[in-house]
Amino acid sequence: MIKFFRRIRQQLLSEGKTGKYLKYAIGEIILVVIGILIALQINNWNEKEKLKVEEVKFLKNFKQSLIADMDFNNFRFEKYALTKESISFLLNHIEQDLPYQDALKYHFGRITQTWTPKINTEVFEALKSNDLNLISNDELRDKLISYYSWSSNVLDAQINKYVQRIEDANSTIFSTRFNALWNGDYKKYKLTGNFADLKLEMTPNNFDELKSDLEFMYFLRSLKNQFYWDVEVSQNEINKKIDDLIKSIDNELNVNHN
Repeated sequence: MIKFFRRIRQQLLSEGKTGKYLKYAIGEIILVVIGILIALQINNWNEKEKLKVEEVKFLKNFKQSLIADMDFNNFRFEKYALTKESISFLLNHIEQDLPYQDALKYHFGRITQTWTPKINTEVFEALKSNDLNLISNDELRDKLISYYSWSSNVLDAQINKYVQRIEDANSTIFSTRFNALWNGDYKKYKLTGNFADLKLEMTPNNFDELKSDLEFMYFLRSLKNQFYWDVEVSQNEINKKIDDLIKSIDNELNVNHN
């Protein structure tokens, strides 16, 4: 094609048609420029399509990750809610000055459990290493950044505070009032791998003294309140934020990526 155009230019020059030659040359330049612009447009369109495909992939991965987090945390919270029952049971039993019964050792064991929800940041870290701007919707991108920032700062602080509270109690309260920290059936758990078989239990050294132990009772009553503020409120906040994010992701996928 280039040789063809070159022959035409040479023919015009040999015939002395300089004016036509210039017009033809200018026209040829314009055609080349138009061709380049069209090629750039096609390339840009292809790049945008690639980015769109990558964005959809990330959005779907975010949704799957968020659903998995919610399912896992709800399951753990249901199990951990037994701690709340044990706190109330122990307070009621002690405040009514009821005698010791063997089942109490399981309730004492449960109050030592820690609350550790999981927020998987793998997808978000992958997006950060790629480009946060890959999420084209500014509002959705800001929500994702806000959620994972909250989980790694505010939520982690709440979890650590509650865990630290139990660990402090282990060394300052439980160590002098109970025979051991947990006396579960570890042999059975080792065989089955079923956490339900690992019954956490603590036997008080002197239950009657424990009932009038101001430091222990202060801890137990405070734990009931702290369970609400540190665990239940945080758990509800997790679900609320995840629900909102999933709805935003679904809306983005339905409206802009169909």
